[in-house]
Amino acid sequence: MQWLGLYFPDLPLDVFWSGETDTPLAVTRRRKGRDIIDRCNVSARQQGIRPGMPLNAALALYPGLHLHERDAKGEQQRLEAIAAWAWNYSSRISFDPLLLLLEVGGSAKLFGGIDILLERLCTDTRAPVAVEYHALAPSPGAAALLARLRPGCRVGATRELREALGDIPLAQLTRDARLLNLMQGIGLSSLGDALDLPRPELARRVGQEALRLLDRLLGRAPDPRPLWQPPARFHQSLLLLAEIGQAPALQFPARRLVEALCAFLHSRDAAVQQLHWRFLHRDAPPSQLDQGMLTPSNQAGHLLELFRQHLENLQLPEAVVEMELRVDAWQAADKIHGDLFAPARHEDQGFLERLRARLGEDSVRGLQGRPDHRPEKRWRYRDPLPAREDTPCREVFSPGETGVPLWLLPRPRRLRQRNGQPWHEGCLQLRAFSRRIETGWWDGEDVARDYYRARNPAGQELWVYRDRRSGHWYLQGVFE
Repeated sequence: MQWLGLYFPDLPLDVFWSGETDTPLAVTRRRKGRDIIDRCNVSARQQGIRPGMPLNAALALYPGLHLHERDAKGEQQRLEAIAAWAWNYSSRISFDPLLLLLEVGGSAKLFGGIDILLERLCTDTRAPVAVEYHALAPSPGAAALLARLRPGCRVGATRELREALGDIPLAQLTRDARLLNLMQGIGLSSLGDALDLPRPELARRVGQEALRLLDRLLGRAPDPRPLWQPPARFHQSLLLLAEIGQAPALQFPARRLVEALCAFLHSRDAAVQQLHWRFLHRDAPPSQLDQGMLTPSNQAGHLLELFRQHLENLQLPEAVVEMELRVDAWQAADKIHGDLFAPARHEDQGFLERLRARLGEDSVRGLQGRPDHRPEKRWRYRDPLPAREDTPCREVFSPGETGVPLWLLPRPRRLRQRNGQPWHEGCLQLRAFSRRIETGWWDGEDVARDYYRARNPAGQELWVYRDRRSGHWYLQGVFE
């Protein structure tokens, strides 16, 4: 087996902000009863802030330092987002603090070798974060240690592990203070020192636990670890570094959530058609934004562009402090692939989706014919772009055919009568019988009509009918 360790030392900072910023930012943690700087960004380092520095000293150097306590839940959520992307390269994934472990022995054959797999993984532009610290080893424990302390190290065989781990400090083996004191008490300071001692002698002096730890590290004993399984739904949140009061500015932090969603989708070869955004405020109720699309997509650029269009109409009651993205349903990407010889519709689709995002989904709709002899029921509203499985229905008759006008009223309009003759801006002259329709008995809206082409004194050509049951006249359409 070959394990790949991916180490992300800046993950505690990345939980709060993923992009470049000029704002000095630091993450703190509690150690021995006082707060210290755990991580800080480049801007904070330029002010003299360093990891391990007491919080009071850091504030004395730069009072305007932005501070956050380490968020273990947020770090785990961020690791799971990276794991969703790493699922493209391995289905056996485990976690360590700030670190992912991938079993890539089987995946290497799929990608054409371990070298090609590593190159693709490290240069994958879909990765939620840059992959800079990694190491390869036959055991998961060794891969984790080498990724943290010797990034770039590659150990192919178990017999090479002893040399690769030899100078690593003994404190990296375990956090058991009692065991460490026993081992250091007999003069051991590195893993190599412990491995050089005869096994019986080491067990007699410090116990069997040290041998079990070393055997797991060297791959001599099983190292069982719980394997991560991707969730069925996507739901992530992002705590903003600074409050955002203008809706258009939300598109910049939204990029991280969208990229995490796309990694989630690509790992399943899936696409999504509906996104649910939630924006949290300090005092006001959360704001909601539902982002729908005409066809499913898994492209970050496309999703972000539509999100930007939706933001133009979003009114925020107050500044946003946190944002969430939720996707409840997705579908296999093979169901969104078009026919080989079908005409491309990407430009039309993009234009219509942007128009719907700006004007509202109900403002841009298409029409579809229905197999019904009643003219007012021959059509219905639908999405502007039909899904692939939709097939156009056979028309009973088409607008523009002989005796049928292009302009039909949504509902027939009842006409006045004088001396038994229909009126519409004057007495109508019936010119020609058009057709007789008797249908609709199955849905409770049965009709019995005689259609005529008629003309009024103004010269308008009208399509009218007489209800054969009531005797009333109705206007159905107008000829050009």
